Amino acid sequence: MFKFKAMLVAFVAGVFAAGQIGVARATLNCGSGTASKKNLKGNYTLNFSGTEYDEDGDYPFAASGSVTLDGKGNVTGGVINCNIYEEEYTSTINGGCYTINSDDTGFMTITTTGDDVCDYDTGVDLQLAISNGSGSQFQFSSDGSDTNFDTGAGDPFTGTANKK
Repeated sequence: MFKFKAMLVAFVAGVFAAGQIGVARATLNCGSGTASKKNLKGNYTLNFSGTEYDEDGDYPFAASGSVTLDGKGNVTGGVINCNIYEEEYTSTINGGCYTINSDDTGFMTITTTGDDVCDYDTGVDLQLAISNGSGSQFQFSSDGSDTNFDTGAGDPFTGTANKK
């Protein structure tokens, strides 16, 4: 857990130092993880928050929802509800993939239909870390830039997923 927190702090600091937030479609290739993808299997509830930074000021946003993982590296469904600018956006998760490394860190791509994720592109790439070997919880973040692949959501955020 400490390793993930240190990684997340360094990661967020790098985002702020870069000063630019990019928007692009999620494009992660999930075929390369070496740990068992079975560690993440089933339905998970999601919650995450962040801040949009633009020339007009800072706008906090919050989101919740659910995601279904098949234990084979595929995201098979779910929904994301996001509140930003005093508006709500609902996005249906229609696919994606994930890969887990031997140290229980990894990446996940989520693709969506309907309203864009938090008023951005139709998908998001996430960096993640499994909290315990059982896969009952994982933390995730998005840097909102092109640092790690292309990211659908245009602003950094962090969150937690808990198995139902």
